[in-house]
Amino acid sequence: MDKLVQVPAGVHNVPRWEEHCRKIHARAQDLIGGRLTSVQTAEAISRLSIWTLAKDDADLALFANMLRDSVGLPIGAERKYWSRAALERQAPLVQAWEDRWRPIGIAAALRLVEKYRWALAARQRRRRQGNVV
Repeated sequence: MDKLVQVPAGVHNVPRWEEHCRKIHARAQDLIGGRLTSVQTAEAISRLSIWTLAKDDADLALFANMLRDSVGLPIGAERKYWSRAALERQAPLVQAWEDRWRPIGIAAALRLVEKYRWALAARQRRRRQGNVV
């Protein structure tokens, strides 16, 4: 493992923790590359930040804030339960949410890609050692 990376107290399965860290890197790249929406990224990274016990990372916390700010808006999987008319009425609010959070999310994602780049090397090391995770 990279000497600068400290495994948080409470982590008992280091390979699984490293894999969750690698997924943070991947989801951040997905947002930057346009493969995920802002809300999809916020959902994924918020879960991963809990699983990695990364409570003090401001960039991860930003995605949790994004998700909290989206409550009540038809963005994400719940859109399929909204009527077309309701979606049209909410469209300006959804666009305002996206306009507010996307640039901030991309800036945080760029920092996360750098911070969690080490997890790619950790995965390669595990694979060379014959670990599956």
